[in-house]
Amino acid sequence: MKVKPISPAEVEPFIPDFVIEAFNSLIQKNWNGIEAKVLQAEVVDIISSNSPTDPRPSRRTVFDNHWLDVEDIYRKAGWKVTYVKTSYFETYNPYFLFKK
Repeated sequence: MKVKPISPAEVEPFIPDFVIEAFNSLIQKNWNGIEAKVLQAEVVDIISSNSPTDPRPSRRTVFDNHWLDVEDIYRKAGWKVTYVKTSYFETYNPYFLFKK
């Protein structure tokens, strides 16, 4: 057997460059010297569109492809990343918190 199965450690998620660019831009914009809070809704608005004439992917495509699962990528780059989502009874917007 020449071809071997891929191991879990070898699996790298595919996140398009434009998604990382959107996160980078919002981290830079929201950096206060200690942390950056990136609202999920804001990053989704930047990378997606619901317009059929806009070349950006739909919101559904973003979520279906797990393009917001960037935590490990940023952790490997040296960030402490926390994703804060709402509970059933809470009303604030989910966000990513990036710290040094």
